[in-house]
Amino acid sequence: MNRTIKFRGQILNSVKDDKGNVVTEWKSWIYGDLLHRSNGVLHILTLNEKKACYENNTIDPETLGQFTGLLDKDGKEIYEGDIISVNGKYPKLVKYIDDYACFCLANIEDLDEKMDTGYWHQVSPGWWNSSKREIRVIGNIYDHPDLIKEEDK
Repeated sequence: MNRTIKFRGQILNSVKDDKGNVVTEWKSWIYGDLLHRSNGVLHILTLNEKKACYENNTIDPETLGQFTGLLDKDGKEIYEGDIISVNGKYPKLVKYIDDYACFCLANIEDLDEKMDTGYWHQVSPGWWNSSKREIRVIGNIYDHPDLIKEEDK
Protein backbone atom coordinates (compact mmCIF):
# COMPACT_ATOMS: atom_id res chain seq x y z
CA MET A 1 0.00 0.00 0.00
CA ASN A 2 1.40 3.38 -0.99
CA ARG A 3 1.19 6.35 1.32
CA THR A 4 -0.18 9.54 -0.23
CA ILE A 5 2.09 12.48 0.50
CA LYS A 6 0.64 15.84 -0.43
CA PHE A 7 0.23 19.30 0.96
CA ARG A 8 -2.18 22.20 0.93
CA GLY A 9 -1.70 25.93 1.30
CA GLN A 10 -3.50 29.15 0.55
CA ILE A 11 -2.65 31.33 -2.42
CA LEU A 12 -3.67 34.94 -2.82
CA ASN A 13 -5.73 35.56 -5.94
CA SER A 14 -6.43 39.01 -7.29
CA VAL A 15 -8.18 40.80 -10.10
CA LYS A 16 -6.56 43.96 -11.49
CA ASP A 17 -8.07 46.75 -13.51
CA ASP A 18 -6.62 47.95 -16.83
CA LYS A 19 -4.19 50.23 -14.92
CA GLY A 20 -2.77 47.33 -12.90
CA ASN A 21 -4.50 48.28 -9.65
CA VAL A 22 -5.84 45.43 -7.55
CA VAL A 23 -9.64 45.56 -7.62
CA THR A 24 -10.34 42.55 -5.44
CA GLU A 25 -8.39 39.86 -3.59
CA TRP A 26 -9.30 36.50 -2.11
CA LYS A 27 -7.52 33.43 -0.79
CA SER A 28 -8.09 29.91 -2.05
CA TRP A 29 -6.72 26.50 -1.17
CA ILE A 30 -4.40 24.63 -3.48
CA TYR A 31 -3.29 20.98 -3.14
CA GLY A 32 -0.25 19.17 -4.50
CA ASP A 33 3.47 18.61 -4.06
CA LEU A 34 5.60 20.87 -1.89
CA LEU A 35 8.54 22.84 -3.28
CA HIS A 36 10.64 24.48 -0.57
CA ARG A 37 13.15 26.93 -1.99
CA SER A 38 16.43 27.78 -0.28
CA ASN A 39 15.23 31.38 0.26
CA GLY A 40 12.33 30.07 2.39
CA VAL A 41 9.58 30.63 -0.18
CA LEU A 42 7.11 27.75 -0.33
CA HIS A 43 5.28 26.61 -3.44
CA ILE A 44 2.63 23.98 -4.12
CA LEU A 45 3.09 22.29 -7.48
CA THR A 46 -0.08 21.22 -9.24
CA LEU A 47 -0.33 19.18 -12.42
CA ASN A 48 -1.92 20.97 -15.36
CA GLU A 49 -2.90 18.05 -17.58
CA LYS A 50 -3.89 20.29 -20.50
CA LYS A 51 -0.42 21.81 -20.66
CA ALA A 52 1.29 18.59 -19.52
CA CYS A 53 3.32 20.46 -16.92
CA TYR A 54 3.35 21.45 -13.28
CA GLU A 55 2.21 24.89 -12.24
CA ASN A 56 4.13 26.62 -9.49
CA ASN A 57 1.94 28.42 -6.92
CA THR A 58 3.48 30.53 -4.16
CA ILE A 59 1.60 29.96 -0.90
CA ASP A 60 1.28 31.69 2.42
CA PRO A 61 3.71 29.65 4.57
CA GLU A 62 1.50 30.10 7.64
CA THR A 63 -1.20 27.98 5.94
CA LEU A 64 0.99 25.04 4.90
CA GLY A 65 -0.39 21.70 6.04
CA GLN A 66 0.41 18.10 5.19
CA PHE A 67 -2.21 15.45 4.44
CA THR A 68 -2.37 13.00 7.34
CA GLY A 69 -3.30 10.10 5.09
CA LEU A 70 -6.61 9.82 6.97
CA LEU A 71 -10.19 10.51 5.94
CA ASP A 72 -13.07 11.61 8.12
CA LYS A 73 -16.49 9.93 8.37
CA ASP A 74 -17.62 11.66 5.15
CA GLY A 75 -14.48 10.73 3.19
CA LYS A 76 -12.94 14.21 3.51
CA GLU A 77 -9.14 14.34 3.71
CA ILE A 78 -7.72 15.40 7.08
CA TYR A 79 -4.83 17.90 6.99
CA GLU A 80 -2.60 19.47 9.57
CA GLY A 81 -4.41 22.59 10.80
CA ASP A 82 -7.86 20.99 10.55
CA ILE A 83 -10.27 21.04 13.44
CA ILE A 84 -12.10 17.76 13.91
CA SER A 85 -15.04 16.76 16.06
CA VAL A 86 -15.31 13.38 17.74
CA ASN A 87 -18.87 12.06 17.97
CA GLY A 88 -20.16 15.58 17.31
CA LYS A 89 -18.24 17.19 20.18
CA TYR A 90 -14.74 17.40 21.67
CA PRO A 91 -13.22 19.69 18.97
CA LYS A 92 -9.53 19.01 18.43
CA LEU A 93 -6.73 20.52 16.37
CA VAL A 94 -4.61 18.25 14.16
CA LYS A 95 -0.91 19.16 14.09
CA TYR A 96 2.37 17.44 13.26
CA ILE A 97 4.62 17.50 16.32
CA ASP A 98 8.32 17.11 15.54
CA ASP A 99 9.21 15.83 19.04
CA TYR A 100 6.79 12.92 18.59
CA ALA A 101 7.41 12.50 14.83
CA CYS A 102 3.69 12.10 14.17
CA PHE A 103 0.38 13.88 13.76
CA CYS A 104 -1.13 14.64 17.15
CA LEU A 105 -4.34 16.10 18.54
CA ALA A 106 -4.99 18.83 21.09
CA ASN A 107 -8.25 19.87 22.69
CA ILE A 108 -9.23 23.30 21.43
CA GLU A 109 -9.65 24.64 24.98
CA ASP A 110 -6.02 23.74 25.76
CA LEU A 111 -4.55 25.88 22.96
CA ASP A 112 -2.81 29.19 23.58
CA GLU A 113 -2.83 32.19 21.23
CA LYS A 114 -0.05 30.58 19.16
CA MET A 115 -2.11 27.42 18.61
CA ASP A 116 0.21 25.45 20.88
CA THR A 117 -0.16 23.52 24.10
CA GLY A 118 1.81 21.22 26.34
CA TYR A 119 -0.91 18.59 25.95
CA TRP A 120 -0.51 17.05 22.49
CA HIS A 121 -2.01 13.57 22.27
CA GLN A 122 -0.43 10.86 20.18
CA VAL A 123 -3.17 8.57 18.94
CA SER A 124 -2.81 5.09 17.53
CA PRO A 125 -4.16 4.06 14.13
CA GLY A 126 -6.80 2.06 15.97
CA TRP A 127 -8.12 5.23 17.60
CA TRP A 128 -8.91 6.76 14.19
CA ASN A 129 -10.55 3.59 12.89
CA SER A 130 -12.62 2.70 15.94
CA SER A 131 -16.33 2.15 15.29
CA LYS A 132 -16.93 3.99 18.60
CA ARG A 133 -15.72 7.26 17.08
CA GLU A 134 -17.26 9.36 14.36
CA ILE A 135 -14.59 11.83 13.25
CA ARG A 136 -15.54 14.82 11.08
CA VAL A 137 -13.56 17.77 9.79
CA ILE A 138 -15.53 20.80 10.96
CA GLY A 139 -13.13 23.48 9.73
CA ASN A 140 -9.55 24.64 10.04
CA ILE A 141 -7.67 27.30 11.97
CA TYR A 142 -7.27 29.52 8.89
CA ASP A 143 -10.80 29.71 7.49
CA HIS A 144 -12.64 29.16 10.78
CA PRO A 145 -10.83 30.88 13.67
CA ASP A 146 -14.28 31.34 15.24
CA LEU A 147 -14.28 27.61 16.09
CA ILE A 148 -11.38 28.24 18.43
CA LYS A 149 -12.74 31.48 19.91
CA GLU A 150 -16.07 29.82 20.69
CA GLU A 151 -14.28 27.28 22.84
CA ASP A 152 -12.53 30.03 24.80
CA LYS A 153 -15.89 31.28 26.17
